[in-house]
Amino acid sequence: MRAAKLMFIAVLLGSPSAAFGQGDARAAIAEGSQVLSAGWNSGDAAAIAALYTDDAVLMAPGAEPVTGPAAIQELMEGFIAAAGGSQMACETGEVMSQGDMAFETGSFVETGSFVETAADGSHRDHGKWIAIWKNVDGTWKMTRHIWNSSMEQ
Repeated sequence: MRAAKLMFIAVLLGSPSAAFGQGDARAAIAEGSQVLSAGWNSGDAAAIAALYTDDAVLMAPGAEPVTGPAAIQELMEGFIAAAGGSQMACETGEVMSQGDMAFETGSFVETGSFVETAADGSHRDHGKWIAIWKNVDGTWKMTRHIWNSSMEQ
């Protein structure tokens, strides 16, 4: 398994023309990130969990890693409830893909909550993420996902 991961990384780094510009993967992954935002904004943790593969691992800040859509849904339900109706805006940055695997970097801004805000009062949180996506039967799903805040704690 480790060899396969190293091979994937080597292919991505060694063949930028193959890794960049795969519009279908980028569009689908960017759409998935918008589904995540919409799920957060409407309190629909099930819609968020549906974005993940059966063996997905989510590594969220302040929590132990969780595996699989059911555990991801439960974790997200807790995060959404604790956020008190905040709104999330996600933006896909870079997408690199090769075959049925891709990785994405992106950023988020969370606004409107009873909890702390940025020093200028403009938002609750902002940060970045990286996600590894896998094409499963024609649908791009996250298989690994981690994010963290860019705000001073």
